[in-house]
Amino acid sequence: MSRYRRAAGTVLLVAAALTVGGCGSDTEPTTARASAAQEDVTGTESTAPADEQDAGPAPEETATGDGTSLEDFLAAAGVDDALVNQLGEIGDANNYGLGEGVETGIEDRRGLATVQVTTCRNVAVGYRTWEGIRYSDEADGATEDQAAAMADFLRTKFCPHVAPLKEAPLPEQTLGGPSEDDRGGRGLASPLTWWDGRYPRISWSKACAAQTGMPIGDPVAYRLAKDEVVCATVPPAISLKGHLISVDVVFSSPVDEDRARKAALALLPSDASATEPTEGTNPDWSYLGGGCLNINFRTATVEALMDGLGKDAEPWASALYYSDGATEDGAVGDYTGQVKQISLSTGANEPGASGQLTC
Repeated sequence: MSRYRRAAGTVLLVAAALTVGGCGSDTEPTTARASAAQEDVTGTESTAPADEQDAGPAPEETATGDGTSLEDFLAAAGVDDALVNQLGEIGDANNYGLGEGVETGIEDRRGLATVQVTTCRNVAVGYRTWEGIRYSDEADGATEDQAAAMADFLRTKFCPHVAPLKEAPLPEQTLGGPSEDDRGGRGLASPLTWWDGRYPRISWSKACAAQTGMPIGDPVAYRLAKDEVVCATVPPAISLKGHLISVDVVFSSPVDEDRARKAALALLPSDASATEPTEGTNPDWSYLGGGCLNINFRTATVEALMDGLGKDAEPWASALYYSDGATEDGAVGDYTGQVKQISLSTGANEPGASGQLTC
């Protein structure tokens, strides 16, 4: 789901190299993590033969989502190989690597370090807590002692060296563009060029970091109204061609459901119609007690848009409403009927095998 897309590029790399035993502090449990990474990074779930599919980003590009290599990403974050190796040794000792008794190499350790840079930044901006990180690592296969050892090393040794995210300069814009893109989209699944002609870009870190978490790839944020911004990460998949297939709408203070629905519909094609809402709860492994409200929107235009991008072509979009916020650990607090954040994505959200929809 959308909450996990921000780490998808790194997760794919780490999931391929570091099979648990191993755990990752910026992800959900392994099964969901792997599917999210495959969905967001490759940009397609095609069953065509491999030589007919989009090859997607090169391995280095999938690491950070914006074409930056792991080594460059870590250097920009202030993390050198000595610190990477210290983290790798802690990881190997606590089953965060290639398996018990197997020593990781430098590239595997850089993959783990890249994930943990984002963990550090998420804690620094108040998006996550060390308690939540330990709980999610335990849910992902770590013992209580292993999760505590990793969290303690991150908190005391690794994270103090991690530099804050340095944003790219905001582009010069000429606003006043059309209300729809050239294929009938109005935000979701629309290209960045349309967004840049329609809404002013703002500083992502100031508006979005604490509410939506730190990005692995290229973050963008737009002001839609005085009290309303959109926070998103540009998908790394080449096949998506710079289209935003999931965004978070964040209000400066909670709004009622009518305002929230209008905000969601404003970013969907004009043929979108809402279905009955469904209440959701946090997954069993989450340490947070919380809930959300999901609304699926039927829209043939979204199906056509996604078909053109070669990904998840179905006539649905979905909006998850949160009264406080959504983190890697689930919803923060119960759903109250007031909405602080909307996670808007292509595709429908449906209850799982338990019959319960997960926030």
